[in-house]
Amino acid sequence: MLKTNNIYCKNCKKSLCPEHAYSYVDENNSSITRNAPTLCKECYEKEYKEKILTDIELFKSNLITALSRIRHEQNIETIRIDKLIDYINNR
Repeated sequence: MLKTNNIYCKNCKKSLCPEHAYSYVDENNSSITRNAPTLCKECYEKEYKEKILTDIELFKSNLITALSRIRHEQNIETIRIDKLIDYINNR
């Protein structure tokens, strides 16, 4: 028999799977982290005023950061990288 852990958002009471349950983590104060409520994505973003990036948004952000770093380090002054960054941002 498969054992399931019922996790619910503290604010809206929505049932959550462990992959979609969020809680605040404070690297400097373990008591804050230990006592943080479990929230769904929407409630977490509203509570902490912090957007949780999707996998695609995170990939795009990392790609833009890498392209920007390459442009700066290699002193590339072409418009093509800027256009690529704009294209990625607008998708």
